[in-house]
Amino acid sequence: MQRPLLTAVLFVIALLANLESASAERYTRHVNGKELVVHTNPLPVVAHRLVPPYWGKHVTQRSLTKGRLPRGAR
Repeated sequence: MQRPLLTAVLFVIALLANLESASAERYTRHVNGKELVVHTNPLPVVAHRLVPPYWGKHVTQRSLTKGRLPRGAR
């Protein structure tokens, strides 16, 4: 039980450390009456999805163009 938890914590720390060096543009877009924050790099999306209130608000540009949106944005 401790090993998966330790692995998850180390993954989050490594992700947040790399998040500062990851360059990505972001912009807002309204889809079906919901405001989305669109990122060009998937790393900020993954980091924002770890924080519960932002689940479904941050998406990648690729998922927006392919129509793969979170449930709340459809």
